[in-house]
Amino acid sequence: MWTIWKEELYKIITRKIIWLGVFLLLAFVTTRLYEESSQYTTVIDGRIYQGKDAILRDKALTGHYAGVLTKELVAKVHKEYGFFYYDPVSGKAANNYVSRLITENFTNFMQTEGSNPDEIHFREGADWTNNCAYLLENEIRLDYVYGWNDFVEMYILSMLALFIILILGLSPSFAEEYQLKTADLLRTTRHGKKKGIWMKILAGLCFAVLLTLLVCAYLWVIYLIVYGTQGLNASAVLVNFATPYGYCPESVLGFLLYVTALGVLGVVLLTGIVLGISASCRSPFLAVIFSIACFLLPVLWLNVLLPMRLLGITLSRCITHFMTSMPVYLPMSTGFAIPLEQIILHLGIALTVAAGGLCLGYFRYRNF
Repeated sequence: MWTIWKEELYKIITRKIIWLGVFLLLAFVTTRLYEESSQYTTVIDGRIYQGKDAILRDKALTGHYAGVLTKELVAKVHKEYGFFYYDPVSGKAANNYVSRLITENFTNFMQTEGSNPDEIHFREGADWTNNCAYLLENEIRLDYVYGWNDFVEMYILSMLALFIILILGLSPSFAEEYQLKTADLLRTTRHGKKKGIWMKILAGLCFAVLLTLLVCAYLWVIYLIVYGTQGLNASAVLVNFATPYGYCPESVLGFLLYVTALGVLGVVLLTGIVLGISASCRSPFLAVIFSIACFLLPVLWLNVLLPMRLLGITLSRCITHFMTSMPVYLPMSTGFAIPLEQIILHLGIALTVAAGGLCLGYFRYRNF
């Protein structure tokens, strides 16, 4: 039985499109991280630092203020360093990270061009209450999280790119045998209509999960090398895509592990969908087209069809829950401010669809 598994795994591994895509993806991530870290700039006590030295200086400075975020700490940072902004000539940072963290979270910085400090001021009244107050009321732990902010963005982008690569690599799994007219021959073998099919499915699933784990490990390693471990114990709400209004692990480390797990689950779901479609198509080309269409359908729903209000509120809400449980949105679902009960619902939907896709692949190939 394991011979079938090994042969199917070998077929997937030898598809050059997968390794070309992974190489280009990792090369892009590595090059971008190198450029980001080498051009990183900070200003401390009037002196400009750049590159690795700037990161180390900012980490040390932020470590000096690390701890529970309070109104007094915000005032102290502002008094000592002022607001963060970008130099209008060079476009580089004209202040340090601890000032940037305070400026981005407690001022109107995001509503300005960010190059004129005179336009920047602390939020007031309802604006402060709605956007800043929670940061001072929930014992938020401050520390250097710049690199982990960047990690989350690149991880989500990498997962989406990896999903496309896996669609191209897994779509031929069943459809290619229809096209080569070898499916009937394979199904006449001893286990060809039962265990053999599950071995083929297991091979695709194992490859997809293992490749995802390797890509995740690579991303973790290169970011740890550049930014170290400082900030992993800070509060997750200081990181992009984390939100205080839905379920979110408290620490940055917990949040990153949670996002990583969502990416791996997204790959399991994607594999089930792709293999189900592959077993339902007579050619690899059609399998790729339909798989990509299904992958992008949630984007079409949320950005085009949902705003048109073609269906009732209840039905639209149910469809939206389903769509945001799909691979294209699952790794970034933390940004939707979803409570724990709905997160569990979404994970249940994802696992159910994954199992349904794998079963569809089994029965369609067996009886095609």
